[in-house]
Amino acid sequence: MEPETWVTLGVMLMGLGVLVAGALGVSLPEGQRLGALFALIVGAGVGLVVLGSGSLLSDEGEPSETTFFVGALLGFVAVCVASWIVRKRATTRADV
Repeated sequence: MEPETWVTLGVMLMGLGVLVAGALGVSLPEGQRLGALFALIVGAGVGLVVLGSGSLLSDEGEPSETTFFVGALLGFVAVCVASWIVRKRATTRADV
């Protein structure tokens, strides 16, 4: 694949992460919607850690397009996992 394709796929995964967190925020009960923001923060943090690590490990001193994609992919997975945790906690609180 072309390097631009990896970047485009990475940006698409970031958009999907925002979409997942937005859907979570809409579905959460009032007063618990801030949890969706924390899911986004977790995903962004994971993505930045991967980008920084890729820069340190790269001979050129900057991340490649593939590293950018991997960071976006792992950030998306982190958003999904964090969203699942937030949703589970919200439904547990509603049951009590």
